Amino acid sequence: MTQGAAPAPKPAPVPAPDLGAALLPAPPGMRVAYGPESGPYGTLRATKAGLAAMRRSSPCATTPTIDAAAPEVRAAPAAVVAYTSAAGSVTQALVELPAAFPAELPDRCASYRAIVEGEQVTYTTRKVDLPPLGDQSRAYVTAVSGGGQSLEVGSVAVRRGRVVMSLLVIARKVRNAGLADQSRKAYERLELATRTPR
Repeated sequence: MTQGAAPAPKPAPVPAPDLGAALLPAPPGMRVAYGPESGPYGTLRATKAGLAAMRRSSPCATTPTIDAAAPEVRAAPAAVVAYTSAAGSVTQALVELPAAFPAELPDRCASYRAIVEGEQVTYTTRKVDLPPLGDQSRAYVTAVSGGGQSLEVGSVAVRRGRVVMSLLVIARKVRNAGLADQSRKAYERLELATRTPR
């Protein structure tokens, strides 16, 4: 470097992604059931409804979740959308959380019963091995029976940089191949939206 030359400017930080633009579009044959909604995670209607349902049912979650009670999580930028069809539903949430990822489900939550709206419901959860995505990923399938229902909930959590994606797939039967395919499509959309410009 020649004397008196100005130092090279530091690269500008990558701007926060447009989480709404990173959401998965409607899968074939499905229609919008909710959203898309964007804003601080704790203010989203879907977040509030999910927490209320958890309080009514059990101390165990059917899926690994981010601690929405933590102040930094409540204030984190987020976006959510839900799609539905006669066969089931798909819900996706994106949250900008640089240092958080849903914890493993505790052993006590692998199989348990809870009273939901006066009915006894049994939850049985297994971890599933899907092709890895992003910087970190984890997936479960929960069988739900009782209270006049018999269904499965597929849950996938993926971290890409400072964004955590969660995907919930509800159907009569959630197959690993279908869950992996839906997760890959959702992640590719997130990857495209958060790619650093060259």
